[in-house]
Amino acid sequence: MSRPHLILILSASVASLVAAHGPALAQEASDETEASTDIVVTARKREERLQEVPESVSVLTGAQIDRGNINNLKDFVALTPNIIARSTFRSNETFITLRGIASAQGALPPVSIIVDGVQLGSNDFINQDLLDLERIEVLRGPQGALYGQGAIAGAINIVTRNPTNDFEGFVKGTYGRGNSYRLSGAVSGPIIADSLFFRLSAYHRGTDGLIKNAAGVRIDGGKQSSVRGQLSLDADPLTIKLRGSWTDGDGGCCIQDKAPRDAAGNLIDLDDVTNPGAKSNILGREKTRFRDASARIDYDFGPLTLTSITGWADVRQKVFGDFDYTAAALTAQDLVYSTNVVNQDIRLASNGDGAFSWIVGGFYQKRKETLRLRVGAEIPGGLTPTIIDQDIHKTSKSTAVYGQLSYKITPELELLGALRYDDDKEDNVDRNRPATTQAKAKFHALQPKAQLSYKWTPDIMVYATYSEGFRAGGFSQTSLFDNEKTRNYEAGFKSQFADGRVTLNGSVFHIDYQNQLLSYVVNTNTAAIRRTINIPKTAIDGFELEVNARPSRSLTASFSVGFTDSVVKKVAPDPVIPTAGAVGKKSPLVAPFTVGASATHRTPLTDTLDFVAYGAVQHRGGYYFDLTNTIHTGTKTFVDANLSIETSVWSIGLYGKNLTNARFAENMSITGADLRVPNQPRSYGVEARYRF
Repeated sequence: MSRPHLILILSASVASLVAAHGPALAQEASDETEASTDIVVTARKREERLQEVPESVSVLTGAQIDRGNINNLKDFVALTPNIIARSTFRSNETFITLRGIASAQGALPPVSIIVDGVQLGSNDFINQDLLDLERIEVLRGPQGALYGQGAIAGAINIVTRNPTNDFEGFVKGTYGRGNSYRLSGAVSGPIIADSLFFRLSAYHRGTDGLIKNAAGVRIDGGKQSSVRGQLSLDADPLTIKLRGSWTDGDGGCCIQDKAPRDAAGNLIDLDDVTNPGAKSNILGREKTRFRDASARIDYDFGPLTLTSITGWADVRQKVFGDFDYTAAALTAQDLVYSTNVVNQDIRLASNGDGAFSWIVGGFYQKRKETLRLRVGAEIPGGLTPTIIDQDIHKTSKSTAVYGQLSYKITPELELLGALRYDDDKEDNVDRNRPATTQAKAKFHALQPKAQLSYKWTPDIMVYATYSEGFRAGGFSQTSLFDNEKTRNYEAGFKSQFADGRVTLNGSVFHIDYQNQLLSYVVNTNTAAIRRTINIPKTAIDGFELEVNARPSRSLTASFSVGFTDSVVKKVAPDPVIPTAGAVGKKSPLVAPFTVGASATHRTPLTDTLDFVAYGAVQHRGGYYFDLTNTIHTGTKTFVDANLSIETSVWSIGLYGKNLTNARFAENMSITGADLRVPNQPRSYGVEARYRF
């Protein structure tokens, strides 16, 4: 059966269900006009109202996620100030920059990403589809006191929808450009009424691809399937939540071309990613499998709650692709990446609304990573590893203790202090050359935080924060890089007007940044070297402003602006990339500004039928890839839209992403190889959804 026929069958099934059940199955749609004062977040590991949290936090609710057709990390960071996400050589790996602090190969992300309380332990877990979400919370600024060494720039807290005591669910189908389709759905309900509940979510997607190589062949096609199951036991004062998921897929990868240069050696329009386009004689392919499981146990003792969160996650990706990136059959590469992570977080937290509020806890993580890399001469169906044959194994063991205490000096004035100690031990070896590559390293740091907040009125709060951030050093292949550390100074405000229908939040910050990470790859006919280096000293200044408004029950709108000025203050010489003259230049991979706006308007057509129009725009500044500021991607504007007709039970409509077809290089080699990774072009299609 063809995929278009599958979509048509889904649409017909939805229509028949609507005809059969009509309004009797209707449930109230998510309220897109929910005020910020009503949004509850768990950003600080306890439930708090968003406007009561003295931090720079952006929240996307489940309704906003559905409306914006947000399916992955890149979709939602486009709606958040001072953050960008970039694709790299492997489809599994998405790199993030937040407030001037960027991802690097071999290191943890600069942002701690938490899914249902479990911290993801590697870049390789980030680029999974998002499904059946309650909300996404993005905390900007270091959150190491509660979330540890991976939170040097902030934290992203992803909360999936919980199992329910009422039987409910949805099914959704999309079909669009490039023969791209996605079927998703969920079902939830009681196993034992009022005590034991389940939720099952799944999706299957596929595409022929949207990117063509120089020969006109689509090279980014693929498919992926995923299923997630949850069980929830409510036996007051005990609650237990079990979660597990499985994802498997394959698709195109290693999508790079060689950017052209003029006769003088200057790059020609780096963002014209169709010129010349990929010329590799091998169409790169990858196979990926994700698995994870977690258990959360909460016991309410009255004055305090004991929480234990245990998590396990495993990812494996196999890649085969070109190495010379030419049309000639010269060299190929075969890579197998795998990461296995076990987490344990246990904590005690106070309950109630007294003057004192506190959390104390301990954290343990064991992470095993392997990289099997073979590069060499092409042979039919494979390669001979004449250039490189590595079998790198890395083990990391991290332990931490942490605590946070807040005290209301007066009902309006609150003082908060937090402290965390992280200790990380890493072993690294190339098992093909153990005698010369065996290495061990230890990294540790204290991460203090102090904050003062004051409520001028019930609707206006100001705050000031000092905090220190830490990201452990490590190994990129077999080369060692050092710890990153930051000292952060921030002042901000939160306010609301017009009975909560308008919120205006803002902050300014300064960061003293030590040992900023920058990674690069050297591909030659005799070597394949991946290195991560330290930039000794950087200074970052910036600000953020966010406005959310509900002018009427039919209209919601938001606007945000972020500015980051990141300047290199000190460099160290490097044997591969130029560093002379870098002092005073802008830091690599940092967009100087992001401006975003979105709006949703609902027009009643009948008593039960609405027309809904949604649009979102992001204007993002250009940034440099290299230290000497010679390789640059330009300023871009991206537009998404969604038009639908819907009731409380079903909806059908049109969607579009990157409607301006803004093209640019998401990643670019800085070692002279001129290899670049293109972004996704314009996409559009139809979608249908049915709720029950």
